[in-house]
Amino acid sequence: VCFLICFSWKMGKKSRVKTQKSGTGATATVSPKEMLNLISELLQKCSSPPPGPGKEWEEYVQIRSLVEKIRKKQKGLSVVFDGKRDDYFPELIKWATENGASTEGFEIANFEEEGFGLKATREIKAEELFLWVPRKLLMTVESAKNSVLGSLYSQDRILQAMGNITLAFHLLCERANPNSFWLPYIQTLPSEYDTPLYFEEDEVQYLQSTQAIHDVFSQYKNTARQYAYFYKVIQVRILNIV
Repeated sequence: VCFLICFSWKMGKKSRVKTQKSGTGATATVSPKEMLNLISELLQKCSSPPPGPGKEWEEYVQIRSLVEKIRKKQKGLSVVFDGKRDDYFPELIKWATENGASTEGFEIANFEEEGFGLKATREIKAEELFLWVPRKLLMTVESAKNSVLGSLYSQDRILQAMGNITLAFHLLCERANPNSFWLPYIQTLPSEYDTPLYFEEDEVQYLQSTQAIHDVFSQYKNTARQYAYFYKVIQVRILNIV
């Protein structure tokens, strides 16, 4: 079942360790009961009322500890690709061209600290249309509804109300599919990000006594709750299918 393969934990430590090769599945020995117990504990912890003043850090550490336990249990389930993301840029351009996107007048370039972006290779006039992407190339809620996620989307109200979660599921399922139409695009996505979700615990500590720390705590807690909720939803669906 696609859900088991594609729903891998994406929070926490930065890691580029290859646990499996392009588009293939991996098998990890994990006790379903133990996993569900951890997930239930995480969901309960993340669904609790906001902690009192001065208790936010303690709650964050507790949630993070559960997240790390789950990550270790699920090690080997993520889909990774050989090489670097820029190795796949030529295939991305070819795919885009073949499917009607504009690919002339610019090139993909590395702007050092800013990362990869588009660099003009000719003069572009004011208000000139030089870049267009056909809708069929976009991963949208509509394309998710027409994919393997369709039946789950039609039954889960939370998924229907949160387009960002729907797109995250859509991306994970397509990433696990070696024959995905969007594979040339997916292979060029970053493998890690510089958002607080990917910070180490000691990095988060540097944000203590700043206004940002409350947003970090809230984002981490909400993301962990969403993960735990949908993990249980998907497990129920798998059991019903089996």
